[in-house]
Amino acid sequence: MSESDELVVANPLDDDPDQRCAAYRAMRAQGEVVPFPGLDGILAAVSYESVASGLSSVDDFGGSAGQEQLPEEDKHIAAISEPRHGKVRKIINSVVAFHKSQRIEPYLGELCEDLVNTMLTEARSAGPQGVDLVEHLARPIPPAAITRLLGFPETDAALFLDWIRESGERFQEAAASGRSIAIADSNPQMRDHVDARIAERLAMPVDQWPKDALSRFLSTEVDGERLDPRSIRAQIMFIIGAGTDTTRNAIGNLFYRLGRDPQSYAALRSDPSVVEAAVEEALRIDAPAQFMVRTCRRPTELGDRHIEPGQTVFMCIGAGNHDESMHREPDVFAVGRGSRDHLSFGSGRHICPGAGLARMEIRIALRTFLNRVVRFHLADPVFHPMPVAMLLGPQTLRIIIDEEAPALPPQ
Repeated sequence: MSESDELVVANPLDDDPDQRCAAYRAMRAQGEVVPFPGLDGILAAVSYESVASGLSSVDDFGGSAGQEQLPEEDKHIAAISEPRHGKVRKIINSVVAFHKSQRIEPYLGELCEDLVNTMLTEARSAGPQGVDLVEHLARPIPPAAITRLLGFPETDAALFLDWIRESGERFQEAAASGRSIAIADSNPQMRDHVDARIAERLAMPVDQWPKDALSRFLSTEVDGERLDPRSIRAQIMFIIGAGTDTTRNAIGNLFYRLGRDPQSYAALRSDPSVVEAAVEEALRIDAPAQFMVRTCRRPTELGDRHIEPGQTVFMCIGAGNHDESMHREPDVFAVGRGSRDHLSFGSGRHICPGAGLARMEIRIALRTFLNRVVRFHLADPVFHPMPVAMLLGPQTLRIIIDEEAPALPPQ
C-alpha cells in the first residue's frame, strides 16, 4: 500500500472504545502498517507483529518524538537510546521490580479498603446520579502507590495528581507546536519538589537510608555507573506521570466494562480465582495507552512496509491487542480469557518496568470492590474519555451500587 493511499474508516481516536475497535479492524484490513486517518504523513503500525516489533526495536525506532536533541541527563527512559538505554533500564528494573513492589501490597490493601468504604458511604445518599468511581478509587490509587514505593511522604500523592495534569497539558502544547520539552521543564514545581526529596536523602548518612525506591535509585550501579541526581529526577518524574495516568485508566476501563456486563461481574464474585485473568483482559481490550509515537532512525522494514529515517510511526497498541491472528473474537470482553499476549506494557525486553506494580494495583482494587459490592451498574452508559488522544480511560465513571456485601471482619 502506498503512502498516498487514503483510508476511509471509523475514527481510531473516537471517544467510544467500541468505535475505536471498529476503526482498528478496518485499518488492519488494509495492511500491517498504514496511513493514520486524518493525519497527513503519519503511519500507523496496526498488526500485533508490527506493533510488537516497533516497540521492541529501539535502535530502529526512537521513543518520545521531539526528545532526541535533549541532554542525556534530561531524558526519561523512553527517550534514551542504546547503549545507555539498557543501563538505565537495569537500574529502573531494580527499583520497581515486582518483588520490590510487593513490599507495599499490605499498604495498598488498606488504602483500597478505605477508598471503597468512603465510596460506599457516599453512594448510599447519592441518588440516581451515582458516585464517581474514578474520583473515589481509580484516581487516588496510583500516585499513592508510587509515593509509598519511592519513600516520599503520603501527602505528596495529592500534589503529584495536580502536577501530572499540568505536565500533560504542557507536553501536548509543545507537541502541537513542534517543540521538544524536557520532562523536568514540564512542571517546575514538581521538578523542584523531586529535587528537594533527592537532596534530603543525599544529606542523610548512607547507613541511615531507608530501604525504598529512592535509595535504590541513588545507590544502584550498572557497569560501575550510577545515575546522577538530574537523571534520577527525570526517571522519577516519568515513573510518577506514566504510572499514574495509565493505571488510573486501566482501573477505570475495567469497571466500565464490568458495569456494562453484570454477568461477568457476577462470575468474578462467584469465582475470585478469575480476577487476574480479568485484569489481563481489561488491559488487552482497552489498552490504557492506545499508541506510542516513534520516529524511524534508519532505513528499516516494519510489517509490510519500508520505513525511511525521520518517518513518524504510531505504534497502535490498541490495534495490535485486537489482532484477529492473536485472539479469537478480539473485540469481545471475556473475563476468563486471561492472555498476557497483549502489548499494553510494551514488547520484548522493553516491557514496562512498572508492569508488576500496575497489575498489583488493579488486582487489589478489583478484589476489594468485589468483596464489598454484590451488584452495581453504570449511572451513565456513555463513555467520557480523558482529553488526551493517545490515552484511553474514563474521565468520570458514575456508578450506582445496587447491593452491598457486609464488610469482612479484621484479620
